[in-house]
Amino acid sequence: MKTLHSQFILSITTALVVVAPMACDQSAPTPTKSATNSALPKDLFVTQEPTGAMGVLKIRQSAKPGDHVAMIGRIGGSENPFVSNRAVFTIVDASVKTCLDMGDAEHCPTPADYCCEDSTSLAKAMASVTIADKSGKPLPISLAADGSLKPLMWIAVEGTLQPTDGGAFIVNADHIYKMPNDPLASKLK
Repeated sequence: MKTLHSQFILSITTALVVVAPMACDQSAPTPTKSATNSALPKDLFVTQEPTGAMGVLKIRQSAKPGDHVAMIGRIGGSENPFVSNRAVFTIVDASVKTCLDMGDAEHCPTPADYCCEDSTSLAKAMASVTIADKSGKPLPISLAADGSLKPLMWIAVEGTLQPTDGGAFIVNADHIYKMPNDPLASKLK
Protein backbone atom coordinates (compact mmCIF):
# COMPACT_ATOMS: atom_id res chain seq x y z
CA MET A 1 0.00 0.00 0.00
CA LYS A 2 1.23 3.49 -0.80
CA THR A 3 2.24 5.79 1.97
CA LEU A 4 0.60 9.13 2.51
CA HIS A 5 3.81 10.75 1.25
CA SER A 6 3.67 8.82 -2.05
CA GLN A 7 0.03 9.78 -2.54
CA PHE A 8 0.88 13.42 -1.91
CA ILE A 9 3.78 13.38 -4.39
CA LEU A 10 1.62 11.71 -7.08
CA SER A 11 -1.21 14.21 -6.52
CA ILE A 12 1.13 17.19 -6.72
CA THR A 13 2.90 15.83 -9.81
CA THR A 14 -0.38 15.18 -11.60
CA ALA A 15 -1.71 18.61 -10.68
CA LEU A 16 1.45 20.34 -11.90
CA VAL A 17 1.47 18.47 -15.21
CA VAL A 18 -2.19 19.21 -15.89
CA VAL A 19 -2.80 22.58 -14.24
CA ALA A 20 0.52 24.47 -14.38
CA PRO A 21 0.14 25.55 -18.03
CA MET A 22 -3.29 26.97 -17.14
CA ALA A 23 -2.21 28.85 -13.99
CA CYS A 24 -1.64 32.16 -15.75
CA ASP A 25 -5.25 32.40 -16.92
CA GLN A 26 -6.82 34.10 -13.90
CA SER A 27 -9.82 35.50 -15.79
CA ALA A 28 -11.84 32.28 -16.01
CA PRO A 29 -15.20 32.62 -14.28
CA THR A 30 -16.45 30.08 -11.79
CA PRO A 31 -19.24 28.22 -13.57
CA THR A 32 -22.66 27.56 -12.16
CA LYS A 33 -24.20 24.13 -12.42
CA SER A 34 -26.46 25.18 -15.31
CA ALA A 35 -23.53 26.82 -17.12
CA THR A 36 -21.64 23.53 -17.14
CA ASN A 37 -24.05 21.75 -19.47
CA SER A 38 -24.46 24.69 -21.85
CA ALA A 39 -20.70 25.29 -22.13
CA LEU A 40 -19.87 21.74 -23.22
CA PRO A 41 -19.89 20.83 -26.91
CA LYS A 42 -23.31 19.45 -27.80
CA ASP A 43 -21.81 16.28 -29.31
CA LEU A 44 -19.35 15.57 -26.46
CA PHE A 45 -21.36 12.69 -24.98
CA VAL A 46 -22.07 10.01 -27.56
CA THR A 47 -24.18 6.85 -27.51
CA GLN A 48 -21.82 4.59 -29.48
CA GLU A 49 -18.46 3.31 -28.30
CA PRO A 50 -15.58 4.58 -30.44
CA THR A 51 -14.32 1.99 -32.91
CA GLY A 52 -11.05 0.34 -31.93
CA ALA A 53 -10.90 1.80 -28.42
CA MET A 54 -7.97 0.45 -26.38
CA GLY A 55 -6.77 0.78 -22.81
CA VAL A 56 -4.68 3.71 -21.63
CA LEU A 57 -1.52 1.56 -21.38
CA LYS A 58 -1.74 0.39 -25.00
CA ILE A 59 -2.42 3.89 -26.28
CA ARG A 60 0.53 5.27 -24.27
CA GLN A 61 2.83 2.66 -25.84
CA SER A 62 1.87 3.31 -29.44
CA ALA A 63 0.48 6.85 -29.91
CA LYS A 64 2.40 10.00 -30.66
CA PRO A 65 1.37 13.67 -30.41
CA GLY A 66 -1.23 14.58 -33.01
CA ASP A 67 -2.60 11.03 -33.30
CA HIS A 68 -6.35 10.53 -33.12
CA VAL A 69 -6.93 7.99 -30.34
CA ALA A 70 -9.79 6.11 -28.73
CA MET A 71 -9.06 4.85 -25.21
CA ILE A 72 -10.95 3.15 -22.41
CA GLY A 73 -10.38 3.70 -18.71
CA ARG A 74 -11.85 4.63 -15.35
CA ILE A 75 -12.06 8.18 -14.11
CA GLY A 76 -9.62 8.29 -11.23
CA GLY A 77 -5.99 8.36 -10.20
CA SER A 78 -6.30 10.76 -7.29
CA GLU A 79 -8.69 11.57 -4.47
CA ASN A 80 -10.40 14.07 -6.77
CA PRO A 81 -9.68 13.25 -10.43
CA PHE A 82 -11.46 16.39 -11.70
CA VAL A 83 -9.65 19.74 -11.95
CA SER A 84 -11.65 22.50 -10.31
CA ASN A 85 -12.89 25.15 -12.76
CA ARG A 86 -11.31 23.46 -15.77
CA ALA A 87 -12.69 20.76 -18.08
CA VAL A 88 -9.86 18.37 -17.18
CA PHE A 89 -9.85 14.99 -15.48
CA THR A 90 -7.70 11.86 -15.33
CA ILE A 91 -8.47 8.29 -16.30
CA VAL A 92 -6.68 5.08 -15.39
CA ASP A 93 -6.22 1.92 -17.46
CA ALA A 94 -8.89 -0.67 -16.67
CA SER A 95 -6.21 -3.25 -15.81
CA VAL A 96 -5.28 -1.28 -12.69
CA LYS A 97 -7.33 -2.44 -9.72
CA THR A 98 -9.13 -0.28 -7.18
CA CYS A 99 -9.80 -1.41 -3.64
CA LEU A 100 -13.38 -2.06 -4.79
CA ASP A 101 -12.08 -4.51 -7.42
CA MET A 102 -10.02 -6.22 -4.72
CA GLY A 103 -12.99 -6.57 -2.39
CA ASP A 104 -11.29 -4.41 0.23
CA ALA A 105 -13.36 -1.22 0.11
CA GLU A 106 -13.59 -0.88 3.89
CA HIS A 107 -10.05 0.46 4.39
CA CYS A 108 -10.18 2.86 1.44
CA PRO A 109 -12.58 5.82 1.80
CA THR A 110 -11.76 7.15 -1.70
CA PRO A 111 -11.14 4.19 -4.04
CA ALA A 112 -10.77 6.53 -7.05
CA ASP A 113 -7.29 7.38 -5.71
CA TYR A 114 -6.14 3.77 -6.32
CA CYS A 115 -4.41 3.80 -2.93
CA CYS A 116 -3.70 0.07 -3.12
CA GLU A 117 -1.50 0.52 -6.21
CA ASP A 118 2.15 1.46 -6.50
CA SER A 119 2.38 5.18 -7.37
CA THR A 120 4.95 4.67 -10.14
CA SER A 121 2.85 2.00 -11.87
CA LEU A 122 -0.28 4.09 -11.44
CA ALA A 123 1.33 7.17 -13.04
CA LYS A 124 2.28 5.08 -16.10
CA ALA A 125 -1.33 3.87 -16.45
CA MET A 126 -2.94 7.33 -16.35
CA ALA A 127 -3.97 9.86 -18.95
CA SER A 128 -5.30 13.39 -18.60
CA VAL A 129 -8.41 14.25 -20.60
CA THR A 130 -9.35 17.81 -21.53
CA ILE A 131 -12.34 19.34 -23.24
CA ALA A 132 -10.91 22.41 -24.93
CA ASP A 133 -12.14 25.49 -26.74
CA LYS A 134 -11.15 26.29 -30.34
CA SER A 135 -7.83 27.77 -29.20
CA GLY A 136 -6.91 24.55 -27.37
CA LYS A 137 -7.40 25.82 -23.80
CA PRO A 138 -9.49 23.66 -21.43
CA LEU A 139 -13.00 25.02 -20.99
CA PRO A 140 -13.34 27.01 -17.72
CA ILE A 141 -15.86 24.63 -16.14
CA SER A 142 -15.81 21.77 -13.67
CA LEU A 143 -16.89 18.48 -15.20
CA ALA A 144 -17.80 17.13 -11.76
CA ALA A 145 -20.34 19.91 -11.10
CA ASP A 146 -23.38 18.45 -12.83
CA GLY A 147 -22.74 14.78 -11.96
CA SER A 148 -22.70 13.47 -15.53
CA LEU A 149 -19.16 12.20 -14.91
CA LYS A 150 -18.13 10.62 -11.62
CA PRO A 151 -15.02 9.09 -10.08
CA LEU A 152 -14.49 5.46 -11.15
CA MET A 153 -16.95 5.74 -14.04
CA TRP A 154 -15.90 3.47 -16.90
CA ILE A 155 -15.65 5.54 -20.10
CA ALA A 156 -14.21 5.62 -23.59
CA VAL A 157 -12.65 8.86 -24.82
CA GLU A 158 -12.03 9.72 -28.45
CA GLY A 159 -9.74 12.63 -29.26
CA THR A 160 -6.29 13.88 -30.20
CA LEU A 161 -3.10 13.25 -28.26
CA GLN A 162 -1.60 16.64 -27.40
CA PRO A 163 2.10 17.47 -27.63
CA THR A 164 3.52 18.22 -24.18
CA ASP A 165 6.80 18.79 -22.41
CA GLY A 166 7.87 16.49 -19.62
CA GLY A 167 6.10 13.28 -20.62
CA ALA A 168 2.54 14.20 -19.69
CA PHE A 169 -0.09 12.22 -21.60
CA ILE A 170 -3.01 14.48 -22.47
CA VAL A 171 -5.89 13.74 -24.83
CA ASN A 172 -8.10 16.57 -26.04
CA ALA A 173 -11.49 14.83 -26.12
CA ASP A 174 -13.91 15.14 -29.01
CA HIS A 175 -16.30 12.51 -27.64
CA ILE A 176 -16.94 10.68 -24.36
CA TYR A 177 -18.86 7.43 -24.21
CA LYS A 178 -20.15 6.09 -20.90
CA MET A 179 -19.55 2.35 -20.97
CA PRO A 180 -22.64 0.24 -20.17
CA ASN A 181 -22.68 -2.76 -17.85
CA ASP A 182 -19.91 -1.45 -15.63
CA PRO A 183 -19.02 -4.24 -13.17
CA LEU A 184 -18.23 -1.65 -10.46
CA ALA A 185 -21.43 0.38 -10.97
CA SER A 186 -23.30 -1.30 -8.12
CA LYS A 187 -20.40 -0.58 -5.74
CA LEU A 188 -20.04 3.11 -6.61
CA LYS A 189 -21.43 5.66 -4.17
